[in-house]
Amino acid sequence: METIYSTRFLEISYVPEKNCLVQTWKGFCTSEEFRAGQLKTAELFVAKRCKNFVSDAKDAGLLKKEDTDWVTEVVTPQLVKAGMSVLNLVIPESAFTKMTIMNLEKSEKDAKNSGLAYFSSLESALASIG
Repeated sequence: METIYSTRFLEISYVPEKNCLVQTWKGFCTSEEFRAGQLKTAELFVAKRCKNFVSDAKDAGLLKKEDTDWVTEVVTPQLVKAGMSVLNLVIPESAFTKMTIMNLEKSEKDAKNSGLAYFSSLESALASIG
């Protein structure tokens, strides 16, 4: 796994053998930082011509519903258009942050953007990708 982008709240890595982009959240960030990180993720997903995507939210901070809705409306369609076939999420440990993921899941299902699969670790999320 090769780190290709890093900030205090987000690390983006590429796993060439899985043709996968991995987004690892590292604590709290503002709405603006979150959205900028999501746009950077989409940009790198397209640039690397990925087909698989893992978002590791295990250590993510709490997000507003407006931000998870924005991901569904803006970012996920970009990933789908670019050819995303797998979207795996590593479940957060915080009960409050799990609510964020529940909001995202509902928004994604309502928009019919993609299927989500949930995992307890990054290793298991990557191992599930054929």
